Amino acid sequence: MLLDEIIDILSDSKGSLTDALLKTKVLLHTIGKKDLATWVTHELTGYPEPTALPSYRIASSEVRGHVVSFRWQQTDAALPIQHLKPEQIKQLTTAPIMNSIESIEEAVRSYRAKGGGLRLNLSPEFSTLFNEALAAGVQVNSAWSQINMLDVENILSEVRSRLLDFALELRDAVGADVSAHELRNKAAEVDAGRMFKAAIYGGTNTLVMGSQGVQSINVSNNAGDLEGLAKALSTLGIAPQELDQLKHAVKDDEASGKVPNVSDGKTGHWYTKTLKEAGKGVLKAGVDVAAATIVKAIQAYSGTMS
Repeated sequence: MLLDEIIDILSDSKGSLTDALLKTKVLLHTIGKKDLATWVTHELTGYPEPTALPSYRIASSEVRGHVVSFRWQQTDAALPIQHLKPEQIKQLTTAPIMNSIESIEEAVRSYRAKGGGLRLNLSPEFSTLFNEALAAGVQVNSAWSQINMLDVENILSEVRSRLLDFALELRDAVGADVSAHELRNKAAEVDAGRMFKAAIYGGTNTLVMGSQGVQSINVSNNAGDLEGLAKALSTLGIAPQELDQLKHAVKDDEASGKVPNVSDGKTGHWYTKTLKEAGKGVLKAGVDVAAATIVKAIQAYSGTMS
C-alpha cells in the first residue's frame, strides 16, 4: 500500500525525502485531499518567497569575510556587527532557506563529506559598514553569511518527523490492511485533512468547513486605514488584543520612519509571532493561508501591494 511505502522511506534515515514527498502528493490526491498539497509542493520545488517559509526553515548564520591590510590578510575572518542597526543584524544573522528538499539533502551530503556548507554572499555596500568597526588601514574585500549547517540538517529532520507523524496516525486510523479502493472513504471518515494539518503545522484548525479547514480568505482594506486592517485580519480569528498589538506595532514603525511590513520592525515581529500561533492551530486558518492573508492586508494598508 502507498501509505506503507511512505512510512518505510521515512523510517529509514537514509530514505529519500524527495521520494517520500512525491508519494505523499500522490496519496493526498488519492484520498481526495489535493488541496493540502501546497506544503508538499513547496518542500519539493522550493518556497516562492521568504514570507511563506515555515519557522523551521529559518537558519542562523555568522558573518564572515576576507579582510586585508597593508601587511596581512585573513581569508575567513569573523566580522564585527554589533555596531549595526538591529534590523541589519537580524538580516545578517538569519538565513531563509528556500531551496527544494532535494537540494538541501545534496548540500547536507556534501557538507558531511567535504565540509564547507552553505553561504550567502553579501552585497559590496555591506563591506563599507563593516570597515567602520575595523582598525585604520584594515578593510573588508568581500563578506558573506555562513549558514549554520546544523540548522539546515534540522530542516530534513523536521520534514521527516512531521510527515512520518501524519503517515503513522493515518495508518493507525484507517487500518493496516485497508485496500487502495477503500482508502479514500476511510480517510474521509477519520478526517485525514485535520490529521495532516495537525502533524505538519503543529496543531489543528479551529474552524472546520466540512472535513476541511479554511483554505482561503479574501481581504479588502484600504491604504492608511488602520481599523480596516484590523477588521480584515479579524477574519483569521486573531484575538482583539493581538490586533491591538498590531495597531501599536504599525504606529511605532511609522513613527520611526519605517513603512510597515512583515520583514522587519515591530510589525515584522508581530507577524512572526502570529504565524507561530497559526502553527499551533489557534487561528481559523493554517500557516500558508494566514501568511498570505496578513502579507496582502499589510501591503494594502501601506500602499505597497503590486
